[in-house]
Amino acid sequence: MNKDLMKVIKSEEEIEQEVESLCRWAAARAGVIVVAPILGQIALAANEIYLIKRIANVYDKKFDETASCAFVGALGGTFVGQSLATLIPFPPLQIPIGMAVTYAVGKAANAWIKDDMPDISEYADKYKDIFNKAKEDVKNIIPSLKNNPDKDKPLGDEDKKFKF
Repeated sequence: MNKDLMKVIKSEEEIEQEVESLCRWAAARAGVIVVAPILGQIALAANEIYLIKRIANVYDKKFDETASCAFVGALGGTFVGQSLATLIPFPPLQIPIGMAVTYAVGKAANAWIKDDMPDISEYADKYKDIFNKAKEDVKNIIPSLKNNPDKDKPLGDEDKKFKF
């Protein structure tokens, strides 16, 4: 049978569930990564870029690494939050910050990808608002993220270097 004919069209609800699962997975992963001094910040950034790539794949969108790095950079608070989380050697603080920032990046990226990845410089405020709301919303699920059975499973090639 033709592979194109076998392709299943996902409902909007199925897509949202898959994206939510990816955001939770990446956030759980961030909780493991964030406690690694210095290397943690680099790996967290890679984790976020791979999360965006995986979300783009859910929508069958072409992944543009440069645009994704610009998107993450435009959020601004992501790297401030990560820097604080990785520099303060106190896991009870590091872990929830790293998880919340990563989850929020995923939620904002989902909205950006659904909007066909417009030039972030024109719409940065919209996605920052989504990011900030998601960062607040995730606080209620941090305990479940810490127990995610896939938290040690990488999202992608986290050793790759990205240019921000």
